[in-house]
Amino acid sequence: MAGRNSKPVQLIKMEGNKDKRTKEELEHREKMEQALYTGTKFKEDPATKSDPVAHKEFLRLKKLYKNIEFVDGLDQSTINRYCQLKSQESMLQDLYTGIKEAMDSSENITKKMNWYEDMKEVIAKQNQVRDKMLKLEDRLFLNPVARMRSIPKKPDNKKEKSPMEQFMERKQNAAR
Repeated sequence: MAGRNSKPVQLIKMEGNKDKRTKEELEHREKMEQALYTGTKFKEDPATKSDPVAHKEFLRLKKLYKNIEFVDGLDQSTINRYCQLKSQESMLQDLYTGIKEAMDSSENITKKMNWYEDMKEVIAKQNQVRDKMLKLEDRLFLNPVARMRSIPKKPDNKKEKSPMEQFMERKQNAAR
């Protein structure tokens, strides 16, 4: 079982620091988060803009992301792909509904089976593309959650000595 995704400092502070992170940890995380910001806004790709369903989803996300600092120009491809996937989902749902209506009205078993097989292939291919995209986006830190996970949870501190090292050091100091 994997651990929970890291939350941005802004969210941690809004929640009242429930996890009791130290001031030093919060400052370190905030500094590392700031290093990930490009200061640019994400824009709509022409392919997204030309598709009515994808365009509508882009406008919805743009409104939602308006006040979220850790979503910026680096997320442009991810957001546009998501919007285009939303359009594909809508198209697939329409296709599914049409095929289901045709299957329900037909009494020919062979035609029903052919329609079912076609639909199954379309859904399987769509799922394969989505899985590949999600894996690639996580690996390349193209989404906000993946970038937040890339930040070390604790700042680099001086390496503490093990109890044995501390004992040996005390023993050496006492012998002097």
